Amino acid sequence: MQTVTAFIKQKLKQLIELFLPARCLMCELSSNDRLICGPCQTALLEARTCCQRCGLALNICLPFCGDCLKQAHLFEQLHALGSYQPPYSQMVKKLKYTKQLLYGELLGELLSESIVLNLSAQQLSRVDYLLPVPLHTKKQRTRGFNQAQIIAQVVGKHLNIPLILEGVNRQINTRAQEGLTLNNRKKNLNGAFSISLAVQQEITGAHIVIIDDVVTTGATANSLCQTLLKAGAQRIDIWCCCRTSLSTQK
Repeated sequence: MQTVTAFIKQKLKQLIELFLPARCLMCELSSNDRLICGPCQTALLEARTCCQRCGLALNICLPFCGDCLKQAHLFEQLHALGSYQPPYSQMVKKLKYTKQLLYGELLGELLSESIVLNLSAQQLSRVDYLLPVPLHTKKQRTRGFNQAQIIAQVVGKHLNIPLILEGVNRQINTRAQEGLTLNNRKKNLNGAFSISLAVQQEITGAHIVIIDDVVTTGATANSLCQTLLKAGAQRIDIWCCCRTSLSTQK
């Protein structure tokens, strides 16, 4: 069976052959056989003012948001490429809902670059595994792919970090999180994830980074963190493409 990575490479090659010289996916100007041109990449990687713990965008330059000052998270640090607004939100929707997998490649490349720019080499050297947030098998069959896995595979390749792709499962096919209150999101995810014995042995004492496309309230991430910590993980961080703002959290 053709792997997701091989499929992406094939589509990328077809795009290059079709649009020689390659066109930027953002501005449609020449990009020298890359997915986006240099100026667009620079603009997309512009530093953002955000909470150093949960990655929430802040209007003022403070180290932590009000929520993080009042309560602890199960993860240590969340790094987001950007807030959930154009053009990032458009890229995510094109990936998830119109199956334009090139945007998964692009988001993975941008997230990799953002991580290198914002985290130290020492921090990156401590990471043992990347774990894309699992989809329930029924949802993955319907969609045809796991968008978090596509992004994680690109990040793992760029940063030379191994991935956990089997043994961590979403055992409950939860209803869509969008539109739910924070309490309902938490209830929706109770016991949602399970870990095989083989993976438990592998992650004991490990530093794991969860990869996701969008983090809203953090209910999904915290539910997965709870399962991983119970299984013996030592530290968990989150790297995501988009972090929603307080105004979009219900």
